[in-house]
Amino acid sequence: MTDSINPSNAGFDAVIDKKKSIIYGIILGIISFILGLVVLFVVKDLNSFWGVMSMSFIVNTGIFVIISALFSFSLRKANGGYWSFSIALKSIFMMLAISTIISTIGTQVYVNFVNPALQEKVVTHTINVTIEYMEKNNVPDEVIDSKIAELEKQVEAIGKITLGQIFKGLAITLLFQFVFALLLSALSKREKPVLVQPTK
Repeated sequence: MTDSINPSNAGFDAVIDKKKSIIYGIILGIISFILGLVVLFVVKDLNSFWGVMSMSFIVNTGIFVIISALFSFSLRKANGGYWSFSIALKSIFMMLAISTIISTIGTQVYVNFVNPALQEKVVTHTINVTIEYMEKNNVPDEVIDSKIAELEKQVEAIGKITLGQIFKGLAITLLFQFVFALLLSALSKREKPVLVQPTK
């Protein structure tokens, strides 16, 4: 008789490669930090409302998702091309958590200490572009005023962010990253088939 596969034991020998997860997390964090700065520097000079609104999603989210997926499959490849859902989740979330911490701390240090005027320029420019877009599309004045008030609060909050707010934002982001890790784990899971000799 031919050997059979025992799927219940598939991937039992897979282990978490913490070193690679940490390395990929650091690289992803640096990339995410740089992408965030690129968005800020580009947005402050964009005159298109939709360009301003979509820039962050396309660059920060779109590129980040693609690179994260590539790194996840690379982690699986380093594990011999197989890993269980549990191993995948732990490895990927470790990578995403490290990248989030690095990019968050890096961004806060840059916009609050290195170049504090940048964020204010971005928000102010966003206000002007938004008002111009709304006026061109005959949006009611009360809606425009409400949006302006909302954006002005962001201007006032610049430079006043506390450590508590930073940690709260970080915790929320990590929660989303865990959900993202669940998705990537489901997509990249590949159990290692184990050949079992049939009983005679």
